[in-house]
Amino acid sequence: MSGITSPVRTERIVVGIDGSAHGWAALAWAAEHASRRSIPVHIIHAFAPDIPMLGFGSTDQTSIKNEGERLLTTARARAHAIDPTLTLTTSLPPGFASPALVKASHDATMVVLGAVGHGLLSRATIGAVAQQVAAHATCPVVIVGHEGHSETPHHRVVVGVDGSTPSAAALHSAFDYAASQESELVVVHAWEAKGPEDPTLKTDSSWPAYESDLEQRVDREIAASSAAHPAVKVRHEVVRDSPVAALIQAADTADLVVVGARGTGGFPGLHLGSVSSRLLGRTACPLVLVHPREL
Repeated sequence: MSGITSPVRTERIVVGIDGSAHGWAALAWAAEHASRRSIPVHIIHAFAPDIPMLGFGSTDQTSIKNEGERLLTTARARAHAIDPTLTLTTSLPPGFASPALVKASHDATMVVLGAVGHGLLSRATIGAVAQQVAAHATCPVVIVGHEGHSETPHHRVVVGVDGSTPSAAALHSAFDYAASQESELVVVHAWEAKGPEDPTLKTDSSWPAYESDLEQRVDREIAASSAAHPAVKVRHEVVRDSPVAALIQAADTADLVVVGARGTGGFPGLHLGSVSSRLLGRTACPLVLVHPREL
């Protein structure tokens, strides 16, 4: 034995709030999901230390902390409005939000946060906190980017697969989400031909034959993960398109999109793959990023 042990997961959802619209949407999603699964929610609001260049000095720390306590009180009320029986805990750690949420991920079921908060780039597609937590958390990370995500449920979960280890982890998680939400699961494998010398295409194989081979591979992936959830209705789509474009389009009629944090491409040292990083803040429904070490 190596003596190295994985952190013990606590059955709870961690959600970060900052008073922004996306932050409240993240709280609502977390409360709804926790209610379905009968697990606790831990709400975190981190308040930054002195940042002179932004006009915050040591004399402001008390008022900043008081505002944080007020936000947490409001958050508890909002969560209990969704389900009065929810078990809620809160924390107000000093410091920046990213390290607080990454630390909390070590023993959580998942971390939920808004795509964009009240930061300097509040009009950006994706905020710095969401990027950092998505890259460094050790549990699934749910990015909620649209306040109205739950107004018209589609009863559909979409998962992107590519045959990689993170893809297998994402597919396993997607089955869990689909089962808990009593939703259909749509498995999407998108591929792009880069030209006649594309190494994914055999010289003696036509594109239709290659697509047929891909469909068989996807079927095998699905079979490996479906045994635990035989009641989940599953269908798959093999499409000739960029994975990012295919998943963004699929998200338009989904309640959730699930992807592995890294896929088959890119560099081993990167925490986020090109597909997952380009999806952040761009899907019309919440996005779940699953890391390979969660298998």
